Amino acid sequence: MTTLSQRDSKFSRLANAMTRTGYEDFLPQLAHELANILDVEYVMIARIADNDNVAETLAVSGRGKLLDNFSYPLTGTPCETIPEREPCQYQRGVAKQFPDDLLLADLGVESYFGMPIVTSDGRKIGLIGAMSTSATFMDTDNVEILRIAAAQVGSELELSSKKSHIQTLTYEDEVTGLPNRQQLREYLRHQNDVHTVLLVDLRRFKDINDLHSHSTGDTVLYAVADRLQSRIASRGFIARFSSDEFAIVPNPRWQATVEAMAAEIDQWFYEPINCGQHEFFLDICIGAAKRDPSTLPVNANELLRKASVALAEAKVANCKLMLFAEQMVESLKQRQRLFDRFLRALRDDKFSLHFQPQVALKDGAIVGAEALCRWYDEDLGWVSPAEFIPLAEERGLMPALGDWVLQAAVKQLKDWQAAGSPLPGPLSINISNKQLESSSFCQRVLELTQGIAPDALIFELTESAVMRSPETNIKQVNTLKDKGFRWAIDDFGTGYSSLSYLTRLRADVLKIDRSFVARVPGSQHDESLIKTIIAMANSMQMKLVAEGIEHPEQAQYLHRTGCEFGQGYYFSHPLPAEAFFEKIRNQ
Repeated sequence: MTTLSQRDSKFSRLANAMTRTGYEDFLPQLAHELANILDVEYVMIARIADNDNVAETLAVSGRGKLLDNFSYPLTGTPCETIPEREPCQYQRGVAKQFPDDLLLADLGVESYFGMPIVTSDGRKIGLIGAMSTSATFMDTDNVEILRIAAAQVGSELELSSKKSHIQTLTYEDEVTGLPNRQQLREYLRHQNDVHTVLLVDLRRFKDINDLHSHSTGDTVLYAVADRLQSRIASRGFIARFSSDEFAIVPNPRWQATVEAMAAEIDQWFYEPINCGQHEFFLDICIGAAKRDPSTLPVNANELLRKASVALAEAKVANCKLMLFAEQMVESLKQRQRLFDRFLRALRDDKFSLHFQPQVALKDGAIVGAEALCRWYDEDLGWVSPAEFIPLAEERGLMPALGDWVLQAAVKQLKDWQAAGSPLPGPLSINISNKQLESSSFCQRVLELTQGIAPDALIFELTESAVMRSPETNIKQVNTLKDKGFRWAIDDFGTGYSSLSYLTRLRADVLKIDRSFVARVPGSQHDESLIKTIIAMANSMQMKLVAEGIEHPEQAQYLHRTGCEFGQGYYFSHPLPAEAFFEKIRNQ
């Protein structure tokens, strides 16, 4: 019989063991102390994963020593019989009752006592097993000691699990499983030998989300992460830096120049990414920064910042690799300043439309016009469309700018009509691929063009833009065509379109690109191309407009060859609305 002093001694020793809660050696010391308190040869503390039939020991005490941890299947063992909330006890002959449990036989175990470890919401997540080589009965005090120990261990494991979950949320990207930006920065902060950082961007990744689904996009990101990780392996650290950007920090095992690394990474994306029924060919660009060996070591996070600047330049320049140079910082500042001014101009209605006449080549009569967006800034002066259009596309503002252009063009057509000199033909308006891919595009066009006939407008779309997302774009184009609007394919001959897609697009106009016009007459190659385009347009019953006509010889050659209409500086520069109005009124 246990005396009062012995009972107090047991609980006192248990209390002392509990003071190690939170320390790394808490569980091993607890297992060791429980073996002494309960007077058994073996005590193990084990974790059981959700829906798993395997126990993973966290601490094992055997015959006065701490043993190595191990895992074992629960099936056919007394551990399997421990209830969700109550202990179980086998006072003698446990090895014979569980002949498949070889561990019991190997250790010569005669009696077994098991206590479940549960969470605060009652889930069993582990067990404490006390085993003796002789018949043993656990009295009320010993059961209570194990119950207290199991409750403390359960609380500790639950807290540890929450900390682990928080750690995962803090440092792991939930989509790809890669280290996230926070962990990347922590990694770089503790590295002293980082010489290079690369940022890999998936070009036009947003298109996958918009045209398919964010779920498909996540699947693509996971596949990309897996491909990068498997190729890089032990040669470097990889993290997801942002939505469609991955950071790579090579280590000394990757013996190559930055250029060679970039070329190798680019080659990894020659093969498509397969996601269910979809197959995606991904295009990438890379920004990189490397440490100058002639200077003192720099903060590795500073290399990351410079790689980000280089990536921004690579996107603007539309190139595969850009290596950081100091002048890029000033370029980035200028672009940000330009963007700030652009936003203000869009908000304050500071853009204007200029109009370039389209003429009949036989007599120079105006038969229509193209509306071109212009921007004069009080500080910057005239800003070229070659600067602000790519900026608007890069920052996702093309739909807003496109709406402004369409609204302003419709108002101008109405004003000319009211003044008694309507435009003698349709007005052409450029449509960007970003506008066309918007699900609300068709509805916006119908809203903004109320009050004018659909055939008063022709929407221009480059053939490269058509082929960016042909199925979606053709659907949008034909929806508006069925409403009476007409379409032109701009810069024809410079893209990579398919005749089958062009046929399905049902365009009304082909515009011969200025690059072909510039070399005729005189270039046999370009003359042959133009003749082919004219023959194709005639066979498809499409009107032809040649762009970039600057000399009378070009206009005469095109007319002789069969092209009826043209535009270019030879006839007129783009003109402000007032000057163009005078031109059509005089005609």
